[in-house]
Amino acid sequence: MIWNLCATFLDLGDAVSRNLALAHQDDCHISYGEETITESCLLEIHRRHPAIVKIKTFTKREEANNGADWEWHLVGRAYTFKMRVQAKRLAKGASRFSKLLTYRAAGAPHPQIKMLINDANAHSLYPAICLYSPNGAKKKWRTRAALPYPPGIEFGCLIGDASLVLDNDHSSLERICVPWHYLACSRPVASRWISKSPSIPSIAALNGDEEMEGRGISLTPADWALGSGLSELRESYESRRIMGAIQIDGRGLS
Repeated sequence: MIWNLCATFLDLGDAVSRNLALAHQDDCHISYGEETITESCLLEIHRRHPAIVKIKTFTKREEANNGADWEWHLVGRAYTFKMRVQAKRLAKGASRFSKLLTYRAAGAPHPQIKMLINDANAHSLYPAICLYSPNGAKKKWRTRAALPYPPGIEFGCLIGDASLVLDNDHSSLERICVPWHYLACSRPVASRWISKSPSIPSIAALNGDEEMEGRGISLTPADWALGSGLSELRESYESRRIMGAIQIDGRGLS
């Protein structure tokens, strides 16, 4: 089967939602944690799109000191968007993400989410929170027949601005997030930005002719090639304890 990038993000978001619902059943004893979900999704994105995706892993010490799991680079013809992503999974039967604002790894000077925001800001990256949850836990982003997507599709991966996180309530967090396929799927010009404030662009916007600015956004170098900077910056990435980076070359996408 030939997948386009939009379909892949839709499919994986649906799979995460359904797998979490299954893992939360009383007769299932699989934790299906953040690291498993993240690595499974990244692996599948790479498997389906090897010509436009590059993944590089560095170290697993990242979370303790930075609070960020992965760095994402979305590359368009005009602009590149780089974000630092911290993933969190909703626990069974919960309506809140436990210790989202307060969890502090041993030896860390600040809570994990604060470390994420500080490190992203220090390196001109967008601080992103990615929330994994089943469809039944949602309110705003619960699947509805009227939505312009394949019938029954579920949105298991929500992404938003970590600096806007004020509490750990799922319904509150939904209001500052959107399903992660908004990064990859084409939308009308009026909704190229995936939040009310122009902060996270879609690949379509990165390929556009409109002038853009904001956190994590830079001009795409004319000589940029897939994999650029990853090996050369390995020492820097390891010193900052980044777990890994994914590059998605969207220059040929619309």
